[in-house]
Amino acid sequence: MAGSCCGKPVAKIIKVADFEAGLVGLDQALHNVYISGVKGEGEIKQELLRWIRDLGNYVSPSRENDYKQALLREYKNYVVTLQHPSGHKNNNPITL
Repeated sequence: MAGSCCGKPVAKIIKVADFEAGLVGLDQALHNVYISGVKGEGEIKQELLRWIRDLGNYVSPSRENDYKQALLREYKNYVVTLQHPSGHKNNNPITL
């Protein structure tokens, strides 16, 4: 499985508001939400947060919105990478 070592999810560090957070299983969460077909930013953010928690990450209720914004940013980057695997990005916004 990509993004894992010895069958265990790998932690990735992302920028969340004014701090950095290590999240275990981020790639798995992004993939699972993508293949689920969930549409709309609100639903995508909620599903990403649910997956992140289900994968064992603690998210303080007071920082949920910060995490949702950061996770949505990561999700958009993930989708662009899938649509343009060569790394060549265009300036067209993606539709969620």
